Amino acid sequence: MPSSPPATESTIQTTMRSFGEAMNMFDPLRFRAWGEMGLTTAQLRVLFLVREGPGVTAGELAQRLAVTPPTISGIVDRLVRLDLIRREDDESDRRLVRNLLTDRGEKACKRLEQGVGAFMYRIIVEMTEADIQSFMAGLKAFNAAGRYVASIEPNLAALAMPGCGVE
Repeated sequence: MPSSPPATESTIQTTMRSFGEAMNMFDPLRFRAWGEMGLTTAQLRVLFLVREGPGVTAGELAQRLAVTPPTISGIVDRLVRLDLIRREDDESDRRLVRNLLTDRGEKACKRLEQGVGAFMYRIIVEMTEADIQSFMAGLKAFNAAGRYVASIEPNLAALAMPGCGVE
């Protein structure tokens, strides 16, 4: 994947600002989920990771999100109290505790997914076919670069924000 970087620092900075602006468009959805369901962005992320990988352990969640196990435990504890996640002992290894969505957690994920889908659809339909194709090409390149960087710098979050207890 290594290739030459963008032509200028200005290009990188402009791209970063544009990406931030795009991410900020989703704030109303995040704030709505927070207000109506009492869920933080971190809790929402954990909820969807458990949905993607039923039975995921706290250690696996911590590794995936590059946070400490106590941080994940606190997030999962809150989701258990809200009846969105349930914990089950692993039948084959009693040392492991598996995290699974409850019916309420699955319904919450579906509702959020539908809301995000409707939100994104409304924006994308305003784009031309050529813009959509360019956007898709850019997203594919961005995701590929992200996977590459994660493979060579798996602790990038800790490096980018030292001293936050993530090391």
